Amino acid sequence: MNIALLLPGQGTRFTEQVKDLWLESPGARALIETAEHQLGFPVSEWLTADLSQDTHKAQLATYVGSMCMYQLYKQRIGLYPGFVLGHSLGEITALTIAGAVTYEEGLALVNIRGMAMKAAIERQESLGMMAVFAAPGEVEALAAGWENVYAANLNSEQQTVISGTRQAIQEFVKHHRLEGVMLGVNGAFHTPYMKEAADEVYAQLSAMSFSPRVQTQVISNKSAGPYDFTNLRGEIAAQIVSPVRWQPSIDYALSRGVQLFVDLSPNGMFVKMLKSVKGIFAFHNEESMAALCTELKDDIEVNRHYDIFSRALGIIVSTKNNSLDAEAYDDIVISGYNRIKSQIGKAASDAEIRETLSLLELILSTKAVPADEITEYCNQLAWKVG
Repeated sequence: MNIALLLPGQGTRFTEQVKDLWLESPGARALIETAEHQLGFPVSEWLTADLSQDTHKAQLATYVGSMCMYQLYKQRIGLYPGFVLGHSLGEITALTIAGAVTYEEGLALVNIRGMAMKAAIERQESLGMMAVFAAPGEVEALAAGWENVYAANLNSEQQTVISGTRQAIQEFVKHHRLEGVMLGVNGAFHTPYMKEAADEVYAQLSAMSFSPRVQTQVISNKSAGPYDFTNLRGEIAAQIVSPVRWQPSIDYALSRGVQLFVDLSPNGMFVKMLKSVKGIFAFHNEESMAALCTELKDDIEVNRHYDIFSRALGIIVSTKNNSLDAEAYDDIVISGYNRIKSQIGKAASDAEIRETLSLLELILSTKAVPADEITEYCNQLAWKVG
């Protein structure tokens, strides 16, 4: 089953009930503790607070909370996602899940991003955002000829968020007879109003060094296509002033064979937003979770039954041998297969996991399996074991 995970952006407020679930999970508790230790902020208190007027705190709370939701997903579902999509700030969560940045790097990124955007907002007045009930194409065309109003979030076939000055937004919707709801934020995100913030983020990221170990695909907010992992600094900064092309990103995922979406927001926001898209399950809702588990029953059962060594053997025997080198096949493939087989049933140490992944890559290369397939197999196995 080709699965995509959906991660929320700023403005997501987690409930005490959801927070209690995290505190029951050692993995989720560790994420919260790491954030508080690294940043020195009371992140645990922020998770359920109304932070709509403080983008710095809101972004950190959303990032940590979303990573906790992902931790629960791994525990309860545990299936490898073919794609990860994050809305606005959620794109950094997506990059973390994909392995492009570590959790600690993600915390630093969100801290830098949130402070830069907060400072940019404080230097400007009377900015805001409105969710307009109209198609993105229509709103983009209208906004192109209007000053101080921009199409910021192309959310769904029937919802577009516009950003700009509050006065211009009100005049825009009145003139074009559009209906909408003002959002509880005090900034014009994903527009040129955030250029100072984007420049500041770009400058500060020069001090960070990334070593991406990408394990799954991220769909970019900016392009609604594959994320450019070779230019993390530029992409992260540019996203701040670029529209979130959410509906086009969902369309791209569907075109790439995604069959099922898991909404990891705490309130099912994507289920509500993307009403025309089939196969979206809200992870926070028990009824929806039960339906999701039923849909994925066979996949979940297989996933939980086999350890890393059994999975590696399954990959080896299921891939075609395209090599004519019989000696190399005996020396590497057969001996490697037997070495991995001897480990089945044992608790795998970190060193043994790394050795198994390296050996699997060597075996598949010896069998002349295409490089992109080798990468996909190794990514899936690496993701499973964290």
